Amino acid sequence: MRNAKILPENDWLGDIKRRSLERMRNTAEKELNPNHYQLSSEAKKRLRWLYALYYEQVGNVTQCARKLGISRQWLSEMKAVFEKNKKDPRLLEPESKAPKNTRNRKRIPKEVADKILKVRARSKNVWGKKKIAVVLLRDHHIKVNPNTVNKYLHKHRKIDPKISKKNERAWKAKKDREKPEMELFVRYRPPKAIKDLAPGALVEKDMKYVAKPSSNDVPATPNESFWYQHTETDSFTRIRALTLVPDSTAVNSARAYQKSKEKFPFVIACQNTDNGSENMGEFRLLLKKDTVFHFYSNAGTPTDNPRVERSHLTDELEFYQKGGYKKTFDEQQVVIEEWEYFYNFVRPQLMEFIDVKLNKKVGLKRAKESLINCQLCSVA
Repeated sequence: MRNAKILPENDWLGDIKRRSLERMRNTAEKELNPNHYQLSSEAKKRLRWLYALYYEQVGNVTQCARKLGISRQWLSEMKAVFEKNKKDPRLLEPESKAPKNTRNRKRIPKEVADKILKVRARSKNVWGKKKIAVVLLRDHHIKVNPNTVNKYLHKHRKIDPKISKKNERAWKAKKDREKPEMELFVRYRPPKAIKDLAPGALVEKDMKYVAKPSSNDVPATPNESFWYQHTETDSFTRIRALTLVPDSTAVNSARAYQKSKEKFPFVIACQNTDNGSENMGEFRLLLKKDTVFHFYSNAGTPTDNPRVERSHLTDELEFYQKGGYKKTFDEQQVVIEEWEYFYNFVRPQLMEFIDVKLNKKVGLKRAKESLINCQLCSVA
């Protein structure tokens, strides 16, 4: 047994400890971080401490602190902060060590500040903080931190705001993520309970490629090969809204969503989409503005969006393969609108299913079977 502890190749005890720690970490994140927030390594460590407190020591702070080898006061304070903020794991992040008051901080001499501006001007306002710091040390034997250089460049408006726009957006997005009330999207499938809760409770969205009539066998880009059909399907009634757009940008995805809102006779509460780029950017901001909760399907898992995915097969079999492809974008738009109306309000199987669900009549099982038999959509 002693040899097993000494020899690295037979370190079975260490392997058991590592696996135990890994299982504890995964279990702690599953129980105390159900929304899968991105946490730092320090916050994850504190989360494991709280897991040990709640689930192993049954809330006994003294015993848990003794077992973990940390201060009882520290663990008690962490527990109070965690519970006071509705057990939000993001509050376990360590505070910034940056000073809150910098008025008494030692400033660099005015001569050095002038040299910073002079070097910047000599580079025709191209060099950044690191290059300027290197030149100051090399040519003038002045050692200045690059961040200090950057501060004085900002102070004297020597940096184009457009260059820093990306950082500004990233900072704003970070601040939004830190606000619990702004968290209106999650990267996992929606709960099963809301799928058949009420009209508009969950709308599934997906994009279908519509091939363009082209003389070239191998077009240069995808946008030269396809138009894009945005489909939004209400999970309760299976009513659909179809919108044809010329490209797969998030801007056009947002426009398609606006049209869907006008078509649906109910308010949309939640949306479920895949992880495509068309479901980010402007589309995401529009959902946020309308306070629509946004679910993302698991990557590479079309079964997380079953109704809209299955309806695309119906589009292909009963519409596009039956003469639904047109030569121009305007013509394609017209026939898609006609097909949308036919799909929603003419097909008897769908109308029977909607009537049974909305009016809570008997025969729901038979109505579902009729949907399967007519290849309308899945009941998953």
